Amino acid sequence: MNEDFGLFEQIQTLDFPAPLPEKLLVVEQQFDAPQVDDLRAATRRALEDSGILARINPGQTVAVGVGSRGIANIAIIARAAVERLKDHGALPFIFPSMGSHGGATAEGQIGILAELGVTEDFVGTEIRSNMAVKQIGQIPNGPALFQDANAHAADHSLIIGRVKPHTDFHGKIESGLSKMAVIGMGKQHGASVIHAYGGAGFQRFLIPAARIYEESTNLVGGLAIIENACDETAEIVGLLASEIGLEKEEKLLLRAKSLMASLPFPEIDVLTIRHIGKNISGTGMDTNIVNKLMIPRQPEPTGAPDIALIVVLDMTPQSHGNAAGIGLANVTTARYARKVDWAATYTNGITSGVFGMFRNSLPITMPADKQALQVAVRGCAVPNYDDVRMVFIRDTLTLDRLWVSPNMRALVEAHPRLQVVEETPLTFTEAGVMVNPWELE
Repeated sequence: MNEDFGLFEQIQTLDFPAPLPEKLLVVEQQFDAPQVDDLRAATRRALEDSGILARINPGQTVAVGVGSRGIANIAIIARAAVERLKDHGALPFIFPSMGSHGGATAEGQIGILAELGVTEDFVGTEIRSNMAVKQIGQIPNGPALFQDANAHAADHSLIIGRVKPHTDFHGKIESGLSKMAVIGMGKQHGASVIHAYGGAGFQRFLIPAARIYEESTNLVGGLAIIENACDETAEIVGLLASEIGLEKEEKLLLRAKSLMASLPFPEIDVLTIRHIGKNISGTGMDTNIVNKLMIPRQPEPTGAPDIALIVVLDMTPQSHGNAAGIGLANVTTARYARKVDWAATYTNGITSGVFGMFRNSLPITMPADKQALQVAVRGCAVPNYDDVRMVFIRDTLTLDRLWVSPNMRALVEAHPRLQVVEETPLTFTEAGVMVNPWELE
């Protein structure tokens, strides 16, 4: 894809040797992780107990919005919602509610849904996808608001989304149903309009936007999903349109924050992430986990974890080449860079306005994993390389198992959530690709 770029030929022989640990400690991290046992029953109960179902009459069409995030069990939850609507006598269909993702094309967005398991065969209903929108209102002294044309034509719209801390801004309302209405249902056009205001715009406009969607559209409500620290469904809660963006959604955000995973160390010199991607986070890696924002004119967060350098080794297949978030890293590999679809990356990044100006830049790129780690060891401002504190994770969603350098044993043993379960060698192929502590595909 990128052979004409010239980068790979130029860096092929680059080598900046530095010692790496011969072995790593395998560490398990325990979290309070409540989990929904019966997803189908919980989904049906959320539609019923919230009053959403009572507002839909038999024979009415319901546009069910599903986004692009890698939400645990999203296909099962969507199917359960469709089943309950059908049992009620309604006529549901699915529409992609994902802004500019999927290359901002109708076909691309259907493809993303399919990778999430949301297909017509599985959910049992039609998927209607296009990028056309209808303007449904405007916030005074703020952005115009839009709604997917297929959803606009239905009798009701119902959105399904995860409530969680946002990766770009913080406030009473962050990622959740309010944002999904504005950006998801607004498609690329709506997403571009509000992203132009930056983080301050989200903080200022999400709540009043929710009131316009309530009053000026067919939005009947939404299913809010909260996940636990192990990336499993913890709760499914139904919100009426009149409750989206208000106290109920605020409380769900606080609940989601209380269940989040975290990196359990105050300082990390080199954090190595096996893979990042759009199915992991909108920013490839969760900025709340790595404590890093990279947004122009916005200060970086302080506090723990204080991470000197981040190494990213690979991209998830579900990203389809979208390199969103790679600019948060300091070092990556040629393997990652070869997978980048710059058209998809820039479409998503430019649509996100100021949030995409740093995060889509390719960092220092080395021929393979070993060289990338060695560059990070040399660049993390720890002059005695044996003292470099290294942490390895699969991704920012999967933090129940970590791999850490042996010089962190005392920190692990002093932490109430952590336990060393074994030691394992840090090994590479002759080409420098890491094969242990995990095998890279």
